[in-house]
Amino acid sequence: MSVLKRPVSIRARLALIYTGLLATALIAFGAGTFVVLRQQLVQSFDSSLVANAEHAAGAFAQDVDSAGNLRPSERLLEQLASTGGRVIVFDQRRALVADSAASGASAPPVASTDFADADVDGHAVQGFTTAEGDRRRFTVQAIVLPGGQRVGYVVWADSTRSLDDLLQTVGTALALGGLAVAGLALAGGFVLAKRALAPVADVTDTARAISLSGDFAARVEGSRRGDEVGELAVAFNEMLEALEQNHQALQRFLGDASHQLRTPLTTIRANLDLAERPGMPRQERQAILADARDEAERMGRLIGDLLSLARAESGARLEFAPVELDAVLVESVRRERQAAPHVRMSVESVEPAVVEGDRDRLRELFGILLDNAARYTPAGGRVAAALEVRDGRAIVRITDTGIGLDQTDCARLFERLYRGSRAREMRPSGTGLGLAIARWIVESHAGTIELANGDAGGTVATVDLPVRAS
Repeated sequence: MSVLKRPVSIRARLALIYTGLLATALIAFGAGTFVVLRQQLVQSFDSSLVANAEHAAGAFAQDVDSAGNLRPSERLLEQLASTGGRVIVFDQRRALVADSAASGASAPPVASTDFADADVDGHAVQGFTTAEGDRRRFTVQAIVLPGGQRVGYVVWADSTRSLDDLLQTVGTALALGGLAVAGLALAGGFVLAKRALAPVADVTDTARAISLSGDFAARVEGSRRGDEVGELAVAFNEMLEALEQNHQALQRFLGDASHQLRTPLTTIRANLDLAERPGMPRQERQAILADARDEAERMGRLIGDLLSLARAESGARLEFAPVELDAVLVESVRRERQAAPHVRMSVESVEPAVVEGDRDRLRELFGILLDNAARYTPAGGRVAAALEVRDGRAIVRITDTGIGLDQTDCARLFERLYRGSRAREMRPSGTGLGLAIARWIVESHAGTIELANGDAGGTVATVDLPVRAS
Protein backbone atom coordinates (compact mmCIF):
# COMPACT_ATOMS: atom_id res chain seq x y z
CA MET A 1 0.00 0.00 0.00
CA SER A 2 1.51 3.30 -1.12
CA VAL A 3 1.71 6.12 1.39
CA LEU A 4 0.82 9.55 0.04
CA LYS A 5 3.56 12.03 0.76
CA ARG A 6 2.72 15.44 2.06
CA PRO A 7 3.24 18.00 -0.71
CA VAL A 8 6.14 20.40 -0.26
CA SER A 9 4.98 23.89 0.70
CA ILE A 10 5.57 26.85 -1.58
CA ARG A 11 7.76 28.40 1.10
CA ALA A 12 10.00 25.33 1.16
CA ARG A 13 10.09 25.15 -2.63
CA LEU A 14 11.06 28.82 -2.93
CA ALA A 15 13.79 28.42 -0.31
CA LEU A 16 15.13 25.27 -1.99
CA ILE A 17 15.06 26.85 -5.44
CA TYR A 18 16.84 29.95 -4.14
CA THR A 19 19.43 27.83 -2.35
CA GLY A 20 19.88 25.57 -5.38
CA LEU A 21 20.49 28.53 -7.67
CA LEU A 22 22.94 30.05 -5.21
CA ALA A 23 24.70 26.70 -4.73
CA THR A 24 25.01 26.30 -8.50
CA ALA A 25 26.52 29.77 -8.78
CA LEU A 26 28.90 29.03 -5.88
CA ILE A 27 29.98 25.72 -7.41
CA ALA A 28 30.61 27.36 -10.77
CA PHE A 29 32.54 30.21 -9.15
CA GLY A 30 34.51 27.92 -6.84
CA ALA A 31 35.36 25.46 -9.61
CA GLY A 32 36.45 28.27 -11.93
CA THR A 33 38.56 29.85 -9.20
CA PHE A 34 40.15 26.51 -8.33
CA VAL A 35 40.98 25.68 -11.95
CA VAL A 36 42.50 29.11 -12.64
CA LEU A 37 44.48 29.03 -9.40
CA ARG A 38 45.75 25.51 -10.10
CA GLN A 39 46.78 26.48 -13.61
CA GLN A 40 48.67 29.52 -12.39
CA LEU A 41 50.40 27.61 -9.60
CA VAL A 42 51.44 24.76 -11.92
CA GLN A 43 52.68 27.26 -14.48
CA SER A 44 54.71 29.03 -11.79
CA PHE A 45 56.05 25.67 -10.53
CA ASP A 46 57.09 24.63 -14.06
CA SER A 47 58.78 28.00 -14.68
CA SER A 48 60.80 27.56 -11.47
CA LEU A 49 61.65 23.98 -12.50
CA VAL A 50 62.96 25.10 -15.92
CA ALA A 51 64.95 27.96 -14.35
CA ASN A 52 66.64 25.54 -11.93
CA ALA A 53 67.44 23.15 -14.77
CA GLU A 54 68.99 25.95 -16.84
CA HIS A 55 71.05 27.08 -13.86
CA ALA A 56 72.25 23.53 -13.23
CA ALA A 57 73.12 23.07 -16.92
CA GLY A 58 75.21 26.25 -16.85
CA ALA A 59 77.01 25.10 -13.71
CA PHE A 60 77.78 21.62 -15.08
CA ALA A 61 79.13 23.16 -18.29
CA GLN A 62 82.08 24.31 -16.13
CA ASP A 63 82.88 20.73 -14.99
CA VAL A 64 84.26 19.39 -18.28
CA ASP A 65 87.73 17.83 -18.70
CA SER A 66 90.14 18.52 -21.52
CA ALA A 67 88.64 15.71 -23.60
CA GLY A 68 85.20 17.35 -23.45
CA ASN A 69 83.69 14.83 -21.03
CA LEU A 70 81.46 15.76 -18.10
CA ARG A 71 83.04 15.48 -14.68
CA PRO A 72 80.32 16.78 -12.25
CA SER A 73 81.73 17.24 -8.78
CA GLU A 74 79.99 15.79 -5.77
CA ARG A 75 80.11 19.18 -4.11
CA LEU A 76 78.24 20.89 -6.97
CA LEU A 77 75.72 18.08 -7.15
CA GLU A 78 74.98 18.28 -3.45
CA GLN A 79 74.80 22.06 -3.59
CA LEU A 80 72.22 21.97 -6.38
CA ALA A 81 70.21 19.18 -4.75
CA SER A 82 70.10 21.11 -1.48
CA THR A 83 67.37 23.33 -2.99
CA GLY A 84 65.02 20.39 -2.71
CA GLY A 85 65.10 19.07 -6.24
CA ARG A 86 66.61 15.90 -7.66
CA VAL A 87 69.46 16.38 -10.14
CA ILE A 88 70.39 13.68 -12.68
CA VAL A 89 73.22 14.16 -15.20
CA PHE A 90 73.54 12.29 -18.53
CA ASP A 91 76.40 12.53 -21.01
CA GLN A 92 75.98 13.32 -24.67
CA ARG A 93 75.33 9.64 -25.39
CA ARG A 94 72.45 9.80 -22.83
CA ALA A 95 74.27 7.55 -20.38
CA LEU A 96 73.83 8.21 -16.64
CA VAL A 97 76.71 10.16 -15.16
CA ALA A 98 75.48 11.31 -11.74
CA ASP A 99 72.31 11.29 -9.61
CA SER A 100 71.72 13.28 -6.44
CA ALA A 101 69.20 10.77 -5.12
CA ALA A 102 70.12 7.63 -3.29
CA SER A 103 70.34 4.43 -5.25
CA GLY A 104 67.06 2.60 -5.61
CA ALA A 105 64.93 5.76 -5.72
CA SER A 106 62.31 5.95 -8.47
CA ALA A 107 63.86 7.68 -11.46
CA PRO A 108 61.89 10.01 -13.72
CA PRO A 109 60.62 8.24 -16.85
CA VAL A 110 62.89 10.20 -19.21
CA ALA A 111 62.13 9.27 -22.84
CA SER A 112 64.01 9.94 -26.05
CA THR A 113 61.48 12.60 -26.92
CA ASP A 114 62.44 14.49 -23.76
CA PHE A 115 66.11 14.55 -24.90
CA ALA A 116 64.95 15.63 -28.37
CA ASP A 117 62.99 18.53 -26.85
CA ALA A 118 66.08 19.52 -24.84
CA ASP A 119 68.16 19.56 -28.02
CA VAL A 120 65.92 22.29 -29.43
CA ASP A 121 65.61 24.04 -26.06
CA GLY A 122 61.89 23.04 -25.81
CA HIS A 123 61.68 23.29 -22.00
CA ALA A 124 59.06 20.51 -21.86
CA VAL A 125 57.85 19.58 -18.38
CA GLN A 126 56.44 16.13 -17.57
CA GLY A 127 54.77 14.68 -14.50
CA PHE A 128 55.08 11.25 -12.85
CA THR A 129 54.31 9.44 -9.60
CA THR A 130 56.93 7.58 -7.60
CA ALA A 131 56.45 4.16 -6.15
CA GLU A 132 55.91 5.81 -2.79
CA GLY A 133 52.98 7.77 -4.23
CA ASP A 134 54.82 11.08 -4.39
CA ARG A 135 53.80 13.21 -7.36
CA ARG A 136 56.69 14.90 -9.14
CA ARG A 137 57.44 16.93 -12.24
CA PHE A 138 60.68 17.02 -14.26
CA THR A 139 62.32 18.73 -17.21
CA VAL A 140 65.41 18.00 -19.32
CA GLN A 141 67.96 20.71 -20.21
CA ALA A 142 70.94 20.30 -22.55
CA ILE A 143 74.42 21.12 -21.22
CA VAL A 144 76.12 23.24 -23.82
CA LEU A 145 79.65 24.62 -23.72
CA PRO A 146 80.37 28.30 -24.52
CA GLY A 147 81.49 27.27 -27.95
CA GLY A 148 78.14 25.64 -28.68
CA GLN A 149 79.22 22.01 -28.18
CA ARG A 150 76.58 19.83 -26.41
CA VAL A 151 78.30 17.62 -23.84
CA GLY A 152 75.30 16.18 -21.93
CA TYR A 153 71.95 16.66 -20.30
CA VAL A 154 70.67 17.57 -16.85
CA VAL A 155 67.32 16.36 -15.54
CA TRP A 156 65.75 18.42 -12.76
CA ALA A 157 62.83 16.81 -10.87
CA ASP A 158 60.95 18.15 -7.89
CA SER A 159 57.99 17.08 -5.75
CA THR A 160 54.64 18.84 -6.09
CA ARG A 161 53.63 18.02 -2.52
CA SER A 162 53.59 21.65 -1.36
CA LEU A 163 51.61 22.62 -4.44
CA ASP A 164 49.10 19.80 -3.89
CA ASP A 165 48.77 20.68 -0.21
CA LEU A 166 48.03 24.28 -1.08
CA LEU A 167 45.45 23.32 -3.69
CA GLN A 168 43.84 20.90 -1.25
CA THR A 169 43.63 23.62 1.39
CA VAL A 170 42.10 26.06 -1.08
CA GLY A 171 39.63 23.43 -2.35
CA THR A 172 38.59 22.53 1.19
CA ALA A 173 38.15 26.19 2.09
CA LEU A 174 36.02 26.79 -1.02
CA ALA A 175 33.88 23.71 -0.31
CA LEU A 176 33.34 24.49 3.37
CA GLY A 177 32.70 28.16 2.62
CA GLY A 178 30.22 27.22 -0.10
CA LEU A 179 28.40 24.83 2.25
CA ALA A 180 28.26 27.51 4.96
CA VAL A 181 26.91 30.10 2.53
CA ALA A 182 24.38 27.62 1.13
CA GLY A 183 23.23 26.77 4.65
CA LEU A 184 22.82 30.42 5.54
CA ALA A 185 21.03 30.98 2.23
CA LEU A 186 18.65 28.10 2.96
CA ALA A 187 17.81 29.48 6.41
CA GLY A 188 17.50 33.01 5.06
CA GLY A 189 15.41 31.72 2.16
CA PHE A 190 12.91 30.17 4.57
CA VAL A 191 12.69 33.41 6.55
CA LEU A 192 12.33 35.61 3.47
CA ALA A 193 9.83 33.24 1.84
CA LYS A 194 7.78 33.19 5.03
CA ARG A 195 7.70 36.99 5.15
CA ALA A 196 6.95 37.29 1.43
CA LEU A 197 4.15 34.72 1.59
CA ALA A 198 2.65 36.06 4.82
CA PRO A 199 -0.25 37.72 2.89
CA VAL A 200 -0.97 34.35 1.25
CA ALA A 201 -1.24 32.76 4.70
CA ASP A 202 -3.56 35.60 5.72
CA VAL A 203 -5.67 34.97 2.61
CA THR A 204 -5.87 31.27 3.51
CA ASP A 205 -6.84 31.99 7.13
CA THR A 206 -9.43 34.57 6.05
CA ALA A 207 -10.95 32.19 3.49
CA ARG A 208 -11.22 29.44 6.10
CA ALA A 209 -12.77 31.83 8.61
CA ILE A 210 -15.35 32.93 6.04
CA SER A 211 -16.16 29.33 5.10
CA LEU A 212 -16.81 28.54 8.77
CA SER A 213 -18.66 31.70 9.77
CA GLY A 214 -20.18 32.90 6.49
CA ASP A 215 -19.13 36.45 7.39
CA PHE A 216 -18.04 38.22 4.20
CA ALA A 217 -17.04 41.32 6.17
CA ALA A 218 -13.66 39.75 7.04
CA ARG A 219 -10.61 41.21 5.27
CA VAL A 220 -6.93 40.36 4.89
CA GLU A 221 -5.07 42.65 7.29
CA GLY A 222 -2.06 44.66 6.18
CA SER A 223 -2.62 44.15 2.47
CA ARG A 224 -0.96 46.78 0.31
CA ARG A 225 -0.04 47.18 -3.31
CA GLY A 226 3.55 47.05 -4.50
CA ASP A 227 4.37 43.43 -5.25
CA GLU A 228 2.60 40.39 -6.68
CA VAL A 229 1.67 38.90 -3.30
CA GLY A 230 0.41 42.25 -2.04
CA GLU A 231 -1.65 42.62 -5.21
CA LEU A 232 -3.11 39.16 -4.53
CA ALA A 233 -4.21 40.22 -1.04
CA VAL A 234 -5.69 43.45 -2.38
CA ALA A 235 -7.53 41.56 -5.13
CA PHE A 236 -8.80 39.07 -2.53
CA ASN A 237 -10.14 41.92 -0.40
CA GLU A 238 -11.81 43.44 -3.45
CA MET A 239 -13.38 40.07 -4.22
CA LEU A 240 -14.63 39.79 -0.63
CA GLU A 241 -16.11 43.27 -0.89
CA ALA A 242 -17.92 42.30 -4.08
CA LEU A 243 -19.15 39.08 -2.46
CA GLU A 244 -20.32 41.01 0.58
CA GLN A 245 -22.24 43.44 -1.62
CA ASN A 246 -23.78 40.54 -3.56
CA HIS A 247 -24.68 38.80 -0.33
CA GLN A 248 -26.25 41.96 1.07
CA ALA A 249 -28.08 42.52 -2.21
CA LEU A 250 -29.42 38.97 -2.02
CA GLN A 251 -30.55 39.47 1.55
CA ARG A 252 -32.23 42.76 0.63
CA PHE A 253 -33.83 41.12 -2.37
CA LEU A 254 -35.21 38.29 -0.25
CA GLY A 255 -36.43 40.76 2.36
CA ASP A 256 -38.01 43.07 -0.20
CA ALA A 257 -39.55 40.17 -2.09
CA SER A 258 -41.04 38.60 1.02
CA HIS A 259 -42.35 41.98 2.20
CA GLN A 260 -43.77 43.13 -1.12
CA LEU A 261 -45.22 39.79 -2.21
CA ARG A 262 -47.04 39.22 1.06
CA THR A 263 -49.75 41.79 0.32
CA PRO A 264 -50.70 40.67 -3.23
CA LEU A 265 -50.59 37.02 -2.23
CA THR A 266 -52.83 37.70 0.75
CA THR A 267 -55.23 39.65 -1.48
CA ILE A 268 -55.31 36.91 -4.13
CA ARG A 269 -55.91 34.23 -1.50
CA ALA A 270 -58.72 36.23 0.12
CA ASN A 271 -60.38 36.95 -3.25
CA LEU A 272 -60.22 33.30 -4.27
CA ASP A 273 -61.74 32.26 -0.94
CA LEU A 274 -64.57 34.76 -1.50
CA ALA A 275 -65.10 33.55 -5.06
CA GLU A 276 -65.59 29.97 -3.81
CA ARG A 277 -68.52 30.90 -1.54
CA PRO A 278 -71.78 29.36 -2.77
CA GLY A 279 -74.60 31.60 -3.83
CA MET A 280 -72.38 34.60 -4.72
CA PRO A 281 -73.79 36.60 -7.64
CA ARG A 282 -71.91 36.16 -10.87
CA GLN A 283 -71.18 39.88 -11.21
CA GLU A 284 -69.51 40.05 -7.79
CA ARG A 285 -67.52 36.85 -8.51
CA GLN A 286 -66.22 38.35 -11.74
CA ALA A 287 -65.22 41.54 -9.92
CA ILE A 288 -63.36 39.50 -7.29
CA LEU A 289 -61.54 37.50 -9.97
CA ALA A 290 -60.66 40.75 -11.78
CA ASP A 291 -59.13 42.08 -8.55
CA ALA A 292 -57.14 38.86 -8.14
CA ARG A 293 -55.92 39.15 -11.73
CA ASP A 294 -54.82 42.74 -11.14
CA GLU A 295 -52.92 41.70 -8.03
CA ALA A 296 -51.26 38.84 -9.96
CA GLU A 297 -50.15 41.28 -12.67
CA ARG A 298 -48.83 43.67 -10.02
CA MET A 299 -46.96 40.80 -8.40
CA GLY A 300 -45.42 39.89 -11.76
CA ARG A 301 -44.25 43.48 -12.27
CA LEU A 302 -42.90 43.56 -8.75
CA ILE A 303 -40.89 40.36 -9.26
CA GLY A 304 -39.47 41.70 -12.51
CA ASP A 305 -38.46 44.97 -10.88
CA LEU A 306 -36.90 43.19 -7.92
CA LEU A 307 -34.87 40.96 -10.22
CA SER A 308 -33.66 43.96 -12.21
CA LEU A 309 -32.68 45.77 -9.02
CA ALA A 310 -30.94 42.71 -7.61
CA ARG A 311 -28.99 42.36 -10.85
CA ALA A 312 -27.95 46.00 -10.59
CA GLU A 313 -26.79 45.72 -6.97
CA SER A 314 -24.88 42.49 -7.67
CA GLY A 315 -22.64 44.34 -10.11
CA ALA A 316 -24.10 42.98 -13.33
CA ARG A 317 -22.04 44.04 -16.32
CA LEU A 318 -23.70 45.73 -19.25
CA GLU A 319 -22.91 44.98 -22.88
CA PHE A 320 -21.63 48.30 -24.23
CA ALA A 321 -21.68 49.13 -27.93
CA PRO A 322 -22.42 52.20 -30.06
CA VAL A 323 -26.18 52.96 -29.71
CA GLU A 324 -28.25 55.45 -31.70
CA LEU A 325 -30.01 57.07 -28.78
CA ASP A 326 -32.50 58.96 -30.95
CA ALA A 327 -33.70 55.70 -32.54
CA VAL A 328 -34.09 54.04 -29.13
CA LEU A 329 -36.11 57.01 -27.83
CA VAL A 330 -38.44 57.06 -30.88
CA GLU A 331 -38.95 53.30 -30.62
CA SER A 332 -39.70 53.51 -26.89
CA VAL A 333 -42.28 56.27 -27.42
CA ARG A 334 -43.99 54.25 -30.14
CA ARG A 335 -44.20 51.17 -27.92
CA GLU A 336 -45.36 52.97 -24.77
CA ARG A 337 -47.94 54.97 -26.75
CA GLN A 338 -49.79 51.74 -27.50
CA ALA A 339 -49.77 50.75 -23.83
CA ALA A 340 -51.12 54.13 -22.66
CA PRO A 341 -53.99 55.14 -24.99
CA HIS A 342 -55.46 57.48 -22.37
CA VAL A 343 -52.75 60.13 -22.96
CA ARG A 344 -51.25 61.80 -26.02
CA MET A 345 -47.65 60.60 -26.19
CA SER A 346 -45.31 61.97 -28.87
CA VAL A 347 -41.73 62.87 -29.77
CA GLU A 348 -41.48 66.64 -29.57
CA SER A 349 -38.01 67.04 -31.09
CA VAL A 350 -34.99 64.81 -31.61
CA GLU A 351 -31.38 65.22 -32.74
CA PRO A 352 -29.08 62.42 -33.89
CA ALA A 353 -26.97 61.17 -30.99
CA VAL A 354 -24.74 58.08 -30.63
CA VAL A 355 -23.72 56.94 -27.16
CA GLU A 356 -21.64 54.06 -25.86
CA GLY A 357 -24.13 51.94 -23.96
CA ASP A 358 -26.32 48.88 -23.58
CA ARG A 359 -29.26 49.15 -25.99
CA ASP A 360 -31.62 46.92 -23.97
CA ARG A 361 -30.96 48.79 -20.74
CA LEU A 362 -31.43 52.18 -22.40
CA ARG A 363 -34.71 50.95 -23.85
CA GLU A 364 -35.69 49.82 -20.34
CA LEU A 365 -34.72 53.27 -18.98
CA PHE A 366 -36.97 55.15 -21.42
CA GLY A 367 -39.73 52.62 -20.86
CA ILE A 368 -39.69 53.27 -17.10
CA LEU A 369 -39.74 57.06 -17.49
CA LEU A 370 -42.47 57.03 -20.18
CA ASP A 371 -44.57 54.52 -18.23
CA ASN A 372 -44.30 56.62 -15.05
CA ALA A 373 -45.24 59.77 -16.97
CA ALA A 374 -48.31 58.05 -18.49
CA ARG A 375 -49.34 56.38 -15.21
CA TYR A 376 -49.47 59.61 -13.26
CA THR A 377 -51.02 61.75 -15.97
CA PRO A 378 -54.85 61.89 -16.01
CA ALA A 379 -56.80 60.87 -19.13
CA GLY A 380 -56.50 63.41 -21.95
CA GLY A 381 -53.13 64.63 -20.69
CA ARG A 382 -49.93 64.84 -22.70
CA VAL A 383 -46.49 63.16 -22.53
CA ALA A 384 -43.68 64.48 -24.74
CA ALA A 385 -40.10 63.32 -25.29
CA ALA A 386 -37.24 65.41 -26.66
CA LEU A 387 -33.54 64.81 -27.35
CA GLU A 388 -30.87 67.45 -27.92
CA VAL A 389 -27.08 67.35 -28.10
CA ARG A 390 -25.14 70.08 -26.34
CA ASP A 391 -21.44 70.30 -25.42
CA GLY A 392 -20.80 66.63 -26.07
CA ARG A 393 -23.80 65.51 -23.98
CA ALA A 394 -27.05 63.91 -25.06
CA ILE A 395 -29.92 65.41 -23.03
CA VAL A 396 -33.26 63.60 -23.00
CA ARG A 397 -36.30 65.30 -21.47
CA ILE A 398 -39.62 63.59 -20.84
CA THR A 399 -42.35 65.99 -19.76
CA ASP A 400 -45.93 65.31 -18.79
CA THR A 401 -49.00 67.17 -17.63
CA GLY A 402 -49.59 64.86 -14.70
CA ILE A 403 -49.84 65.26 -10.96
CA GLY A 404 -46.33 66.61 -10.46
CA LEU A 405 -44.07 66.11 -7.46
CA ASP A 406 -44.44 66.96 -3.80
CA GLN A 407 -41.31 68.86 -2.70
CA THR A 408 -41.06 66.72 0.41
CA ASP A 409 -40.73 63.60 -1.79
CA CYS A 410 -38.07 64.85 -4.24
CA ALA A 411 -35.07 63.80 -2.14
CA ARG A 412 -36.32 60.20 -1.83
CA LEU A 413 -37.80 59.45 -5.24
CA PHE A 414 -34.89 57.22 -6.31
CA GLU A 415 -34.93 55.11 -3.16
CA ARG A 416 -36.10 51.53 -3.46
CA LEU A 417 -39.77 50.89 -2.66
CA TYR A 418 -40.39 54.57 -2.00
CA ARG A 419 -43.43 56.14 -3.63
CA GLY A 420 -44.47 59.75 -3.36
CA SER A 421 -47.66 60.66 -1.52
CA ARG A 422 -49.39 61.84 -4.72
CA ALA A 423 -48.39 58.65 -6.52
CA ARG A 424 -49.82 56.48 -3.75
CA GLU A 425 -53.08 58.38 -3.84
CA MET A 426 -53.47 58.07 -7.62
CA ARG A 427 -51.89 54.67 -8.35
CA PRO A 428 -51.72 52.46 -5.27
CA SER A 429 -50.60 49.46 -7.41
CA GLY A 430 -47.08 50.80 -8.19
CA THR A 431 -43.98 48.95 -6.98
CA GLY A 432 -41.72 51.89 -6.11
CA LEU A 433 -38.73 50.27 -7.84
CA GLY A 434 -38.80 51.76 -11.33
CA LEU A 435 -36.87 54.95 -10.57
CA ALA A 436 -34.23 53.03 -8.58
CA ILE A 437 -33.65 50.84 -11.64
CA ALA A 438 -33.58 53.92 -13.88
CA ARG A 439 -30.89 55.57 -11.73
CA TRP A 440 -28.75 52.40 -11.86
CA ILE A 441 -28.98 52.30 -15.66
CA VAL A 442 -28.07 55.98 -16.03
CA GLU A 443 -25.16 55.81 -13.57
CA SER A 444 -23.87 52.68 -15.31
CA HIS A 445 -23.65 54.81 -18.46
CA ALA A 446 -21.74 57.61 -16.65
CA GLY A 447 -24.76 59.92 -16.78
CA THR A 448 -27.13 61.73 -14.46
CA ILE A 449 -30.90 61.73 -13.99
CA GLU A 450 -33.13 64.36 -12.37
CA LEU A 451 -36.84 64.77 -11.66
CA ALA A 452 -38.42 68.17 -11.21
CA ASN A 453 -41.77 69.92 -11.50
CA GLY A 454 -42.49 71.58 -14.83
CA ASP A 455 -43.05 75.30 -15.14
CA ALA A 456 -46.62 74.71 -16.34
CA GLY A 457 -47.29 71.78 -14.02
CA GLY A 458 -46.54 68.10 -14.37
CA THR A 459 -43.11 66.51 -14.12
CA VAL A 460 -39.90 66.81 -16.14
CA ALA A 461 -37.47 63.86 -16.17
CA THR A 462 -34.01 64.81 -17.49
CA VAL A 463 -31.38 62.25 -18.48
CA ASP A 464 -27.87 63.46 -19.32
CA LEU A 465 -25.53 60.97 -21.08
CA PRO A 466 -22.08 61.46 -22.67
CA VAL A 467 -22.03 61.31 -26.46
CA ARG A 468 -19.68 58.74 -28.00
CA ALA A 469 -16.47 60.31 -29.23
CA SER A 470 -16.17 60.10 -32.99
